[in-house]
This record gives sequence, structure tokens and C-alpha cells, in this order.
Amino acid sequence: MGTHHYDPTQHPEVRQGTALRYVLATVISAGAMVAAYYVAMSKPPLVTLLEELAGTLLVALLAQAALYFGLDISRAQIWKSVSLVLTLPLFIISIGITVWAFSSLYGRTMPDPAIMSSMAM
Repeated sequence: MGTHHYDPTQHPEVRQGTALRYVLATVISAGAMVAAYYVAMSKPPLVTLLEELAGTLLVALLAQAALYFGLDISRAQIWKSVSLVLTLPLFIISIGITVWAFSSLYGRTMPDPAIMSSMAM
């Protein structure tokens, strides 16, 4: 048996994270969130607001996926990409179910303004 020494720090998944990548991802994400805040505070029309917020969200998500998590299409990172593709539909479904549940609960629990104004008289 030979003396084969394997250095785990040479593996591509371990070597992907650097301080520069983490700082850059944080700056880009924070910048996107600050931009989204100022867009929301300027009170544009609803369609414009949703488009601009979706754009800043996409910038933040792409920066985090590429720089924090190291997602790319290389062979070394393929399982991270596969797990993301399998997780996204579950995430979207869970958000959709949450929005549906809260909107249906709102209609059942909040009093009708017309009834409340007639009760005040």
C-alpha cells in the first residue's frame, strides 16, 4: 500500500468560498434591498412597483446563488444545481399556499366595513 495523502482543502467545493466573494455578495444583496426600499417608498403605480421589486429581487437572488452558494453549471457543482431545481417548485408551492391561506382567513375573520358602520349608529 502506498502512502496516498489526500488534502480535503484541495476539493473544488471547499475552495470555492473566498472572503471577496462573500463581501461582494453581501454588498450586491444589500444594494438591491436598499434600491427596493427606495422604489417602494417612492410610491409608483402598482405594476411598476411589482416589476422593479421583482428586478431587485432577481439581482439579489442571483448574487447570492452565484457568490454565496457557488452555483454554476460546472461538473463539480452539479448536485447543488440539481438540489436548487428540485427545491424551487416546493418553495413556490409553499409560498402560494401561505398566500392563499392568509387571504381566505382575512375574508373570514375581518369584519365587513358596511356592517361595522351600521353598528356604530
